[in-house]
Amino acid sequence: MDFKTKTIKQIRLWAWAAAVLPITALAGIFFIWRFGTHDLFGLAMIIGETTMFSIAVIWWWWAMYVMRNLVDHWGETKEKVADVLDDIKAIKGIVTEVLKEDK
Repeated sequence: MDFKTKTIKQIRLWAWAAAVLPITALAGIFFIWRFGTHDLFGLAMIIGETTMFSIAVIWWWWAMYVMRNLVDHWGETKEKVADVLDDIKAIKGIVTEVLKEDK
């Protein structure tokens, strides 16, 4: 799978998680607060905070990985554009020589 397709799939997954998980966590905390015990509520808060922190760290490293790959791709693109520019200059030189000979 190429970088673009893989990254778009991952972005969709992160967007889905960002939309669904916080609402689900809030609903769970509300129900535990309303119908559970104080000890269960405290445990749920610790689990929730730890999970949120873990997801934030994982997302951070995923974002850094994607940005590194983008920079690598931009470097490759720069090199390819430079090669094309050199080819265009060579063609321009050839065309200029041919036109001078025809005059």
